[in-house]
Amino acid sequence: MEVKNTKGTENSAQEESDDSKRSKGIAKACLGVLLAVFVAFGDALTSIIMRLTKRRGIQDFQSIFWNQVAQILVVVVLVIIVRPKMTGPSWKHNLFLVVGGLLRVTGTVCVNLSALYALPGNTWAIVYGVSPILTACLSSWLNKERPSVVQLAGMLVCGAGVVTTAVSMNRKAADGQPFQQALTLVYPISACVLFSVSWVLLRWLSKQGIPLVTHMFYYSISGVLLLPLAYLMPGTPTWSLPPGMWGLLTVQTVAYATQYLSNAAAIHNETATTVQILKVLTVPFAFVLGFVILQLVPNTLEVCGGTVVVVGATAVGVWSWYANLKRLRVVAPAPSV
Repeated sequence: MEVKNTKGTENSAQEESDDSKRSKGIAKACLGVLLAVFVAFGDALTSIIMRLTKRRGIQDFQSIFWNQVAQILVVVVLVIIVRPKMTGPSWKHNLFLVVGGLLRVTGTVCVNLSALYALPGNTWAIVYGVSPILTACLSSWLNKERPSVVQLAGMLVCGAGVVTTAVSMNRKAADGQPFQQALTLVYPISACVLFSVSWVLLRWLSKQGIPLVTHMFYYSISGVLLLPLAYLMPGTPTWSLPPGMWGLLTVQTVAYATQYLSNAAAIHNETATTVQILKVLTVPFAFVLGFVILQLVPNTLEVCGGTVVVVGATAVGVWSWYANLKRLRVVAPAPSV
């Protein structure tokens, strides 16, 4: 009887161990997907709050500068705690760290300025509508990560939603000044190109073994360049703010820093193409938050476009999760698509 009880206890312990490993595998498989969705929500929330702070007198580049300050502070704390190696194994890795950081900051300037001059949902429609295509092409060349059939289909579906939203944007901007109409296109398209290159470089650095905190540091420290721009651009920065404004600015900077850290972690755990496709969810998130916070009512085209984007991004997210489960051998392999 004692032998049987011992064997029963061992079998029970083994089953618990297997269940624990399975749960950890499922969580690890969906980590990159969930982080990308969180980034989409954070991007939308940040752009909405920036419009609120602009209404209350915060100068454009000053607002962007505060976002970068919050991000740098968080990253510096992580560097002190983790103490990673701050240089790559070769000059090429160090060059990519510096160039990637400069590209990301420049893209941040473009996309945040776009969010200040255009409706947030329309800004992200262009940025995240085109980014997946550029990212897939660059990632195939540099990282040898070719998009799957499901990813390509997801890009097409999300692209259809983005085109629908862009049509709405053009109709709303038809009565605006030509120069302002041009800015609503130039800023997000420039940001799209810059972001795509910087995130593909980040993915390449991750695959080369560069610690996550290291390239987060390089991608953040370039934000100090935005302070001089705050004084060069029209409008004098205001540093004396009422308590209520400081509270709103704190929420904005925390949302920005959190979504940035989540984005870096997402690309560290998932392919750059998948992350960029899922970040298209920023478009419907921006429309929902714009309605709740700013009382910006989306029209029929925007609602339809946002719905199509949700369908395409959800399909890619579920497929990526299942593909990761198969790779980690948490579920039995199934025929590939």
